[in-house]
Amino acid sequence: MSVDWSNKPHHAHYFYALSSEDVDHRHVVEGFTFNVNGSSDDEHVHHYTGLTRFTNRHYHRFYGITGPAIPKDDGGHYHEISGRVYKNYNDPLNIKYGGVVYSTSKKEVHDHKYEGKTGEGIGYFPEGW
Repeated sequence: MSVDWSNKPHHAHYFYALSSEDVDHRHVVEGFTFNVNGSSDDEHVHHYTGLTRFTNRHYHRFYGITGPAIPKDDGGHYHEISGRVYKNYNDPLNIKYGGVVYSTSKKEVHDHKYEGKTGEGIGYFPEGW
C-alpha cells in the first residue's frame, strides 16, 4: 500500500515540561522533537531526547516518544509528553569550576517525573514548495 505524504508534511515541535521535585530541586525539560511526516488526523508520534537545563549544578538525561497527534479546532495539532529524567551514579553529571566531575556516590542517584505538551508544528516547507 502506498502512502500519499503530500498532505502529511514533515515537521517538528517545541516541547516544555517542569519536572517533579526531588532532593529539593526541579529540572526544566525542553527541546525540539525529531522531524516526522504527519498531520493532525493520523495519530503520528515523534521521538525526542536531551538533557535538562543545569540546575543544582547537575543535569539529567531524558528521552521518549510523544503521544499521538491531538487535533486542534484550527487544523493544527499538538502532542502530550511524559516520562522521567534520570541520573546514574557513574555519569559525569556534576559541573564544578568549569569542568566535569564524576560522581561516585550512589546517594546522588535520583530521578524526576515530568508531564507536558508540545507546541504547534514547526518547520513546514512553504506552501507550493
